[in-house]
Amino acid sequence: MSAGQNVVGLDEDVVSLGMVLKNLDNFDMSDFGGRLTLQKSVYLLQSFGVYMGYRFSWYVRGPYSTRLASNGFALRGIYGGLPAGAFGTGQVQSRFERFLGFMRDKKDDPDRLEILASIHFLRSVYRTMPKPKILTKVKNKQSYFTKQQCQEGWAELREWDLI
Repeated sequence: MSAGQNVVGLDEDVVSLGMVLKNLDNFDMSDFGGRLTLQKSVYLLQSFGVYMGYRFSWYVRGPYSTRLASNGFALRGIYGGLPAGAFGTGQVQSRFERFLGFMRDKKDDPDRLEILASIHFLRSVYRTMPKPKILTKVKNKQSYFTKQQCQEGWAELREWDLI
């Protein structure tokens, strides 16, 4: 694709986002759970080293990108007609395939994605903060998560070498 606008009049990054999301087969902006899943899925994709150009900040339900939300809403009308996209055969494609493996059992679980993305985000921001303090920050911000869920989320991120 060329820079700027594509043939359907949308920014190239919206189309690229849609083509990447086709591989997950979980794009749905019709309810809060779907929008939460979009935010956390793209955040976690970038944590695997596949940078899509989104910047995230700490928000009510963990990492959030305003631009990603806008692009998600713009994508709704064309998503069904997009093909699945890939990154070729290089290192980025390998990272993407690893991410797809990571997402296999959680792509439709916004709560699990939220806790994983939240822990990862805080660990990235507070590199020297000990694990118990990070998990306490998550628990304090998102009190609906249990201490056990936080521990399991940390262990899963560790298992995938993300923290």
